[in-house]
Amino acid sequence: MATYISARRLRIALEALGSSRAKLTPLFDFLIVKRTLAIKGQSSAAIVETDPAFIQALDEIGGLGTFEGKPIRPETPYLNFFALRDEKSGFRLARYRSNGTNSTISGTTWTPVIHLSGDSPRKASLAPDYIKNLPALTLTKTKTRPLPNLHEAAIWYHRNQDVASFIRTADTDADKIQKLTDRFVSRVGLTPQEIAAVFDSTLNIATTEPVFVAHVPSPEEYLPGTSEVGTAAQGSAPDTGVWVDLVVALAAKNFVILTGPSGTGKSRVALKMVESLSRHGVEQSGKIFELVPVGPDWTSPKRLLGYRTPFGAERTGDDGAKTFESYELTDTLRLILRAHHPDSADIPHFLIFDEMNLSHVERYFAPFLSLMEATNILGRNASLALIEDGDFRTLSDLLQLHEPDTAEAEAAKLLLGEGRSLTLPPNLFFIGTVNVDETTYMFSPKVLDRAHVIELSAVKPSHYVSGQDPSAMVMLSSPKALGLLQTGIRNREASTDQSGNPAGALDDLKSKGFSEQEIGTVREFLLKGMDGCYELLSPVGFPFGYRVLKEVVEFLVTWVDAQLELGATKDIVLANWIRGLDLAVLQKVLPKIHGNKRVLGDSLKALSAFLDGGYSGSNPAAKYTLGVGRNVEIPQQDRLVFGANQARLEKSRKKLDSMQNRLNSTGYVSFVS
Repeated sequence: MATYISARRLRIALEALGSSRAKLTPLFDFLIVKRTLAIKGQSSAAIVETDPAFIQALDEIGGLGTFEGKPIRPETPYLNFFALRDEKSGFRLARYRSNGTNSTISGTTWTPVIHLSGDSPRKASLAPDYIKNLPALTLTKTKTRPLPNLHEAAIWYHRNQDVASFIRTADTDADKIQKLTDRFVSRVGLTPQEIAAVFDSTLNIATTEPVFVAHVPSPEEYLPGTSEVGTAAQGSAPDTGVWVDLVVALAAKNFVILTGPSGTGKSRVALKMVESLSRHGVEQSGKIFELVPVGPDWTSPKRLLGYRTPFGAERTGDDGAKTFESYELTDTLRLILRAHHPDSADIPHFLIFDEMNLSHVERYFAPFLSLMEATNILGRNASLALIEDGDFRTLSDLLQLHEPDTAEAEAAKLLLGEGRSLTLPPNLFFIGTVNVDETTYMFSPKVLDRAHVIELSAVKPSHYVSGQDPSAMVMLSSPKALGLLQTGIRNREASTDQSGNPAGALDDLKSKGFSEQEIGTVREFLLKGMDGCYELLSPVGFPFGYRVLKEVVEFLVTWVDAQLELGATKDIVLANWIRGLDLAVLQKVLPKIHGNKRVLGDSLKALSAFLDGGYSGSNPAAKYTLGVGRNVEIPQQDRLVFGANQARLEKSRKKLDSMQNRLNSTGYVSFVS
C-alpha cells in the first residue's frame, strides 16, 4: 500500500525548519552542493545549470514538483524551507536555477567551506578543515532559536514521495521517521561531523494526528499561500488590483514621477499598489517599500543613505583595536540592502518619495540619478557605489554585531564577500509624487530624462461623488502586475549597454504571435511619430536622444504585455497600438517641454496638429515659423497614418492644448504644473 507523509506533519516540519537558527540561504545551498556531489559520486562537481546532477539536487532539496499532474506553484516552483519565516517568504521563481546556489557559493564567505577550481566550468569541492567553519557560515548567532532538526529536514526531503519501500507498516512512527532520516543522510552524503556541527538530532513525532497517510497530501494543506498562487488567503481583503498604467511605466523604467494637482491621489495610487502587491502578489518576508517624506532642507543624500560618524558606541574592529566608528543607518538604506539579498532577487522593492520636489532633487538624489545611467552602460559588476567602500564595510560590521540575523546584515556580508559595492539592484523601483507651487522646485532635464512622468487629473465633484469618473483607472490583478514588474527586473538585469538599434526590441513581439509584417507596420508608425516630434521640438531647444527612443520602445513592448494580460487579443492590441504610443509620447517626450512664449512660439500648436494626423497643409497646420522666415513643418508624406486611418494621439494632444492655453494666459508653461 502507498505511504506518504501527512500534510500536517509536513507543515510542522516546515514551521520548525523556518524558525530554526539556519541562515536564510547557506545551509540550503550547502545541502544542494552535497547532494550534487553524492549524485556524481565524486569529490568535486560543477554547480551549473547545464549539469543534470545539479538540477536533480536542486529539485530534490527545494523543488515543489507537481500535484495531480500540474505544477504545484508554476510561478514559484522552488522553496528554501530554511527561509520560510512566514507565509510570504522562501518561495523562489524558476530563474533561481541560474541565479542561486551556483552564484552564492562563489562569494568569499564560502571560501572556508567550498573550494572552487580555476577551470571552466568551475568545480566545487569541500575545502580543507571546512567542518570547523561550517557553523559560522550556515547558522545565526541567535541562541534563542533551535538548531535545524535533521529529522524535520528528512521529512521535507521525502515530501510527496511514496515511502512504502523504505519503511515497514509494523514500524512505529518513530522508527519510520528514523529510517527516512537515515535515507536522507545517505542520499545527501552528510557525515557525522557535519550533522554534529549544524543539526539537532532529537526525534520529535510532533503530532497526535497520523504521520503517514495512504494518499498524496494536497499542497494547499501544508504550503502556506498555495491555494491560489499570488491570490489572497481566505478571509483576507480582496485583490482590488493595480493601476495598469503605473505598472507598465515602472516595468519599462524603474523611475516614475506622478504629477498633478494636490489631492488627486498621487501618493494614494502608489501606496495602494505596494499594499496590493504585498498582500496578494509578492512572496517575501519584510517590508517591500518605504514612504520617504522629502524635507525642504535636504541638500545632500545623507537623509537617504545615512553617514559615517566617529561618535558611536565603543566596539572592537576587525583588527582587534577599539573604535568608535559608527554609521547612521536609514530606513531607505535598509530597503536597498533587503533588495540586494539573494532571496529577494525577483521581488520588487519600492522607494516612494512624497513631495519629491520640496528640495532640489538633483542634490539629495544625485547618487541615484548617476547610477541609474551608469549601471545600464557598465553593467552590475562595475565599481559603482552608492556609498564609499570604507563606509559600507563599517555599516556591515555594525549590522553583523547588532543585527546578525537580519536580511540587511546577510546582504551586506554577501556583497562584501563577493567584492561588490552597494549599487542599485535591478529590483529597486522609485516613485516620486510632485506638486508645483511656490514651495517647490522644478525638475531639471536630467531628472525628467530618467523617468516616466504620469499626470493625474482632477475630477469634477459630481463625477467623484457619483463614481462616474470618465478617466477611471484600468486595474490589473496583483499577480499579473507582479509578473510584469519581474519581467522588467530581468530586462534590467540583462541590459548592460546603450548601443544597438533600439527599435530592434520590437522583435520581441514575435514571441507573442506578431508577424514580421505586423511588427514592421508598428515600427514604421513608431519611427514616423518620433521623427515628427523631433522635427518640431528640436528647433525650440527640446531635441531628444537615444535614451528616449530606447525607453519609448521598451515601454511599448511592456504595454503590449499588459494588454495581453488584460485579456486583449493580438488583433485588438494592433488596433489600439496608437494608444500605446500616445502614452509613451505623453510620459517620455512631452515632460521636458518648458519655456516662455518667445522661446516656444507656436511649436506646441504644430505638435498638437501633427499628433492629430495633420501636416503642413492641414487645418490646424503642423508647422510654425521660427525667427525670421524659417518654417518648421511636417510634409504630407510624413503625416501620421495608421493603416488607412488618420492617427490621433488623444492624450498627448489634450496635454499640449492645455499647455498652449497656459502659455497664452501666463506667458510661460511647463509640463509639470
